[in-house]
Amino acid sequence: RTHHNTTTMSKPIILKWGKQSLSLTIHRGMPGSDLKHQIYALTNVPPTRQKILCPKLWKGALKDTDVIATDVDSIPNNTKITLIGTADKLIEKSMDERPRFVEDMTDEEIWKLKQNSRGVNDDTDGPIIDIIALQKEHGMERDDGKMEMYEYNRLVTGLPQHQIEDMLLQRMQKEGGEKDPSTNSVRDTNTTELKGELAMTMGLQLRRAYVNSIAVLDNGTLISGLDDGHVQFWRRGEMVKDARHTGGCVDEVVIFPSSGGSAGSGGRPAFATAGDGSICLWTQDGNHIASLSCFPGTTVASMTVGSITSEEEGDRVYLAACFRITRQTDPNQFRLPPQNESERRRREAAEMQERMIQNQLLDVTRQVKVWMYDASENNNGRVAFREELVVPNATNAVERTPSTAKVANFAGDLVCGDEAGLQIFDATRDRRFQRKMALQFQYLCDIDCMEPLHGDYLAVSVSRKSTEEISVPSSAVRLQMPTSRGVYIVDTSGATVRAVLDGHRDRVTCIRPLPDGRLLTAGGKFDATVQLWNSETLTKVTKRDEDDEIKILSESKQMKKPGYVFDLIVLPDNNGRAVFAIAAARYNTINILI
Repeated sequence: RTHHNTTTMSKPIILKWGKQSLSLTIHRGMPGSDLKHQIYALTNVPPTRQKILCPKLWKGALKDTDVIATDVDSIPNNTKITLIGTADKLIEKSMDERPRFVEDMTDEEIWKLKQNSRGVNDDTDGPIIDIIALQKEHGMERDDGKMEMYEYNRLVTGLPQHQIEDMLLQRMQKEGGEKDPSTNSVRDTNTTELKGELAMTMGLQLRRAYVNSIAVLDNGTLISGLDDGHVQFWRRGEMVKDARHTGGCVDEVVIFPSSGGSAGSGGRPAFATAGDGSICLWTQDGNHIASLSCFPGTTVASMTVGSITSEEEGDRVYLAACFRITRQTDPNQFRLPPQNESERRRREAAEMQERMIQNQLLDVTRQVKVWMYDASENNNGRVAFREELVVPNATNAVERTPSTAKVANFAGDLVCGDEAGLQIFDATRDRRFQRKMALQFQYLCDIDCMEPLHGDYLAVSVSRKSTEEISVPSSAVRLQMPTSRGVYIVDTSGATVRAVLDGHRDRVTCIRPLPDGRLLTAGGKFDATVQLWNSETLTKVTKRDEDDEIKILSESKQMKKPGYVFDLIVLPDNNGRAVFAIAAARYNTINILI
């Protein structure tokens, strides 16, 4: 018979540290210093702070030179040893101090890191033209090697980046004009003029939701509001965020002016979205900070923002909105005739209540609600607003005050438009709005849109509702209306109409002034065109030394793209150059034109 002598080389033990029980393994002839380093790896208690006790294996506290066990077989399994000592505290570092891995960086951050490692100076080697929503970071993917329109990602299709950059550079070259050798004078080359070439399409073309409104933040981010409640953020040819409006629809997006700093910083509102009976305020990063409710049964019909300048208190931002009725009445509510006196009385009470509700809703539509915002009035970090009601007075002989259809900010003044005319309000010292001027239309009209131009001029798109002239009270000034529809250029200082832009076959739904002095107008669905108006023509008709005759202008340039649109916005160059692009909300996508 052969006997095999087996010797155990290691043994599991239990480490008791406070309320914790940890598993360890000791080896034959293992010195105390090795055990301390093993415990340090488990508990983060440095060896110098460790006091390890086990009366069954050694006396007193374990020393570095002690040998734990020469005969491991004699040690019972799961022998318990005790640790006394405190662990090292982890030093918390900020996100900027922590190391970042390449996998966690965006393409732009990786490109900037490479540029900095090469010693590239952004001031000297930076981009010549940089339109944030349209172009990639300078040098990164601009030379994409493509030759025609291609798919950037699932939501964006566009021309190659190098082609977009070349087209913008061509528009910027010789910006001041070139010299005519025959006359030795500077000749305007119109190189910065908008060409109307489709450069990029953003959004899903098969999406059911339409893009109702678009706007651009100070940092160049393009904001789009959809009729399914989504608020999308676009930068560098991609969607960077998708948020949700409180209601189920976004009808309008407006940008807050920056007063004394960047709008949207420090919890300040950067923009607002309105629709479905609510107004939401957002920061520049797309964080929802507050909601403003409308009167039940109504929603925002038009919204604008502006700032009031005061020498004592500086600038204060305001948000103004007018409302339309959304409450649906039941046509069959009073269909059945009452059968007895009790039912007749209940019918009369119900009809009276319904009339009161309708009158109350009509009163709301005649008012303009103003929320005044002051950063110094924040309440425990919350956005603080002071509410005020502006009630335009009736400017015609009709007994009732018409419902306010549109509001606009006009050089700090508030312009309210209804079917009878325009009323301009300015702010008093106590930041209350009082009526400054009333301009009445010659006929009752629908106001489709309003947009301030340079100086004292206001562009108003109107469509005549009747052919009967309305009387003018002594408190208002009549505006002559030679055409049934068009864009009226109103001189507010002279209270006159200087010109009418009559280049569309349908009402004008959008007006957008361009940085080069030109003007874009978009027609309704029966016209479906975008017209470009020359700056020289507009400048000529707005000169006050001209005669008092109203000019009817119809000479405009029809843009090849985009056709019927819901909204237009200017995408400026981030470096302040004269070149720009146009974003157009067309059904369920955004078209960018250069």
